[in-house]
Amino acid sequence: MLTGCGYRSTPEYQLEEYEERISTVTEQPLPSATVSFPELPSLRKRQYPLPDIRLKALEALNLLECPKLTQLIAHRNNSLGKQMQPSQLLHYEKQLIVQLKDCSGYLQQQDKKPELREKLQAILQQKEKALPAAKWNMLLSNTELPGQFSGFQDLLPLQGDNGRQGTLEALKYLNAYLKDDRFSPPYDQQTLESHLQQLTASHYSGQLLAAATAITNTLNRVSVMLENSHNICPHGRRSVKIERLNNVFQLFYVDSIQPYLAKVISEGRDWRAVILPLLESLPPPPDKAMTDYLLAITDSDSSWSVWNQLDKAVMRHTRSWQKVLTECQMQPGQKPAD
Repeated sequence: MLTGCGYRSTPEYQLEEYEERISTVTEQPLPSATVSFPELPSLRKRQYPLPDIRLKALEALNLLECPKLTQLIAHRNNSLGKQMQPSQLLHYEKQLIVQLKDCSGYLQQQDKKPELREKLQAILQQKEKALPAAKWNMLLSNTELPGQFSGFQDLLPLQGDNGRQGTLEALKYLNAYLKDDRFSPPYDQQTLESHLQQLTASHYSGQLLAAATAITNTLNRVSVMLENSHNICPHGRRSVKIERLNNVFQLFYVDSIQPYLAKVISEGRDWRAVILPLLESLPPPPDKAMTDYLLAITDSDSSWSVWNQLDKAVMRHTRSWQKVLTECQMQPGQKPAD
């Protein structure tokens, strides 16, 4: 009994009840879902290959004049360094670029080892060229942000934060981190990992997208049932059927679903305002499947995007109800037929 009472306070229950009650009153079968939740592409399609030059080039160089660079390379090549996660690898790559520049500058200042300087410059160019891909991998081949998009079980709750604030703060931090080359707080490894853990702590992004998808399906189902219903108000006269329909509309849509819809649209706008600049700071996706996926979850213009389909479902749902209410002379200001 307690489980049942708890379920009644969920958005899943409100959406399902709205559909089923409209189906009962209109005597129309429940239509199939019109949209599906975007599927995150496999790791292979969302990961850039990175050139591995640490053993081939760096270990063979005589870098005694640059102890910091030597220590950094040694750390990368030990057993722990070989198991770096994408976030750790990006931090290492950024540090490596700094140390390559420092070492090359020092050797040039001392007028030492021109051949070594030339090799260091070649490696530096390779590393700088690969850095955007390392940034992409840190964000989208890592486990934290992709984990936000998948692995969820429930829709965004009707009430409460549910990880929203922590997720938005983490995404804002990552945007700043990717643009900054300093290594002191708040751009150090520890702070980076702390914000990534914020993403791991919830599935807010996935629940938000799932909520938008579920609402779209409900509104489209209700629209189809209303559009296929005939003689709800014969000769424009109010009927028992329209009174029952109106009660369902008020009780389930106006009182519960409409506020939830406003919450999802508002939070979706805030979420996209944070994640879009973050994605725009990265290179293009490595695969078309990933391009399509990102458009599906963030774009408001693409016809297949979650947010575009939600907008169209809201407009269709509004038109369907307006048509029924107008035919039944239940629009504001209309006088019922005798």
